[in-house]
Amino acid sequence: MAAPYRSREGLSTRPGAYGGSSDEIQLRIDPMHGDFDEEVSGLRKQVRKLRDVAQEIETEAKFQNDFINQLMEKVLMPTALRNELPD
Repeated sequence: MAAPYRSREGLSTRPGAYGGSSDEIQLRIDPMHGDFDEEVSGLRKQVRKLRDVAQEIETEAKFQNDFINQLMEKVLMPTALRNELPD
């Protein structure tokens, strides 16, 4: 599998300390040819995008959770009413 995080200057993921998966990011910049300010700016943009995506996911998860709860109430309400009716 290709590393999901990659940039011109060598941003990549690395395996966990004991061989497990990890979300750690390793950054290698050649000090002779790398532009630190440009790389940091690029990383900030990536972090901002990831944060925005995480917020969108959180919003969508809350919406879906509310929708499922409302749906369950509508499905369970007739069953509860039917159980209260005399035979």
